[in-house]
Amino acid sequence: PPRFTGSQAAPPPRFGGAQAAPPPRFTGFQAAPALGLSGSQAAPAPSGSQATPASSQQGNTLSKALKSLLEASSTPYQVSPKSGDTCPVCQNSMLDPSDYEPSLRGVDHEAITLACNHHIHTRCLLAMVFAAADNSSFSCPHCQRSFGIRTGNQPSNGQMSVKLDRSISLAGFESVGTIIVTYSFNSGVQGGVSYTAQGFPRIAYFPDNPQGNKVVDLVKEAFKRRLIFTIGTSSTTGQSNCVVWNDIHHKTSRARGDAHGYPDPTYLDRVTEELRSKGVQ
Repeated sequence: PPRFTGSQAAPPPRFGGAQAAPPPRFTGFQAAPALGLSGSQAAPAPSGSQATPASSQQGNTLSKALKSLLEASSTPYQVSPKSGDTCPVCQNSMLDPSDYEPSLRGVDHEAITLACNHHIHTRCLLAMVFAAADNSSFSCPHCQRSFGIRTGNQPSNGQMSVKLDRSISLAGFESVGTIIVTYSFNSGVQGGVSYTAQGFPRIAYFPDNPQGNKVVDLVKEAFKRRLIFTIGTSSTTGQSNCVVWNDIHHKTSRARGDAHGYPDPTYLDRVTEELRSKGVQ
């Protein structure tokens, strides 16, 4: 190939055989060397796949907070020659390296076991974390248990009010009063994108018993963390960029037998699990 002359920039150095040096790979499950991303580059995609653009370049480094979270919520994966475990992200055997390139400085182990007793490649987990809008928490891909404090993109202009009405009861909970939760949002702009708030205020009902009060306390915390609603596409109208429910189901009807009402003997258990899956427990 022609070479640069004069004041032109020198060609990049070539490795033996005129082939580029292959990226370093981890072998076994030794401590990971200090190789990987620099500055604020996004985590690379696995071989043969297209990189998913990060929503923000901010925070794509292994911060002290994230490193501490990983250390507190996991232990090094213990290798067994008979292990049949596979990584839930890259689907490789846990005995093989991750498909992701060497990650960030400060990552000490090729694979880890989370506190929920599920296994994952460290680099796969970090790629998953950096692909999310919130880098301060993560969920186990196996069981959805959350680690860290998860926050959402619920608009910040919302309001939540709670009141107790002892004069009314819900089907299946006739011996107690009713806790009434009201949500209000206004249309606005978030992240430079306009969104609409349709169908507000929205009202939800919970029984005034010990379990109902506990669920309402969890719902309050989820609202503070901006997890009750999100900005997405309305399943009713098909309109995009709307304030919509965020997979934490609410009973919005007092009518007996209504699909969105009571009686529903397992509802409080189910919504508690939905809140737990988002890290609120």
